[in-house]
Amino acid sequence: MSIENPNLLERIKAIEKRLHQIEQRISSIEDRFGRFPPRPSPYPGSRPPPHPPGPPPEPFRF
Repeated sequence: MSIENPNLLERIKAIEKRLHQIEQRISSIEDRFGRFPPRPSPYPGSRPPPHPPGPPPEPFRF
């Protein structure tokens, strides 16, 4: 794997470091308050309801 932009590797390392800090903060909050239960799904099944009949939604364009 070749890195085209040498700054890219530095940015990745900085992001990984920041992610590690955030994970540590989350862990300390969970230690203090306990783990928060996962939010229940708004749908009773495991998947959202199918798309209503009619044409498919317009794809997002920039």
